[in-house]
Amino acid sequence: MTTRKKIAICGASWFTSDLKFPRLSFGEKLAKKVGLELVSLARGGCSNFTIALQIDKAIELGVDYVVVGPDTWDRVEIPILNSVNEEQSAWYRKRFNWADWFKIQRRGYKLYRGLSNIQYRPHPDLSSKHEFLTDPTTISESLNNLAFPEANVNDFYKLNDEQITALKLYMLNLYDSNIKQQQDCWIISDACRRLQQSGIPFIIFVHPLFAGACEKNINWLPSENTVYSTEFNYRLLTGKGNARFHYDPNNSDIFADFVIKKLNLTQDSKPQ
Repeated sequence: MTTRKKIAICGASWFTSDLKFPRLSFGEKLAKKVGLELVSLARGGCSNFTIALQIDKAIELGVDYVVVGPDTWDRVEIPILNSVNEEQSAWYRKRFNWADWFKIQRRGYKLYRGLSNIQYRPHPDLSSKHEFLTDPTTISESLNNLAFPEANVNDFYKLNDEQITALKLYMLNLYDSNIKQQQDCWIISDACRRLQQSGIPFIIFVHPLFAGACEKNINWLPSENTVYSTEFNYRLLTGKGNARFHYDPNNSDIFADFVIKKLNLTQDSKPQ
């Protein structure tokens, strides 16, 4: 009995597969072209912290190839509030002081659960269908999507007014784009070290995250693993349509064919 090799796609919106546009993403096209089983882990709007968790999940699942698409650093992770931890939050407020604030902080994120901490459903991504994505503890999302109503994500995240106000004040008074970019570069670079150590063939699309001075955080990888925008810029594939993956579905084949060539999949993806 032969089993198909597996390829994991890690990233945010540009790398996701859209349930409303089935079989039209580059990942789905790629898998069909070379007979691979697609393990889609990407999710629109998620942070680079979550993309690092996706990489860890791909390693855990023992896939045969990985494609990594880090994204911009305008994202955040926040705890999911429910009836239990809302009571805890009230308890924190009463005891919030200089000496004890750190000791009494919530620890909802479960280190041992990895990617399963992150809320995927009801996002319309193919990745949301994974059975291991249950009982999330953490929202991972673009700051502007959470702080403003245009994206409609609060229809299901249901942040309260205090949380939304806190996010806006953070964006206005505490967020430094360069610091956040540096942190995200370290997060993804370290995840790539784990991926390299696993021995799984992979590529990472360097830009936009590792732009400018931040390229030094990823240039330790050999050229066979890296894709700079000068080699291939998927963000130029935009066109008609409003798919979650942004690019024109008619351009999916261009994206897929590049990845197939870069990973030498036509030569190395035969069933085992």
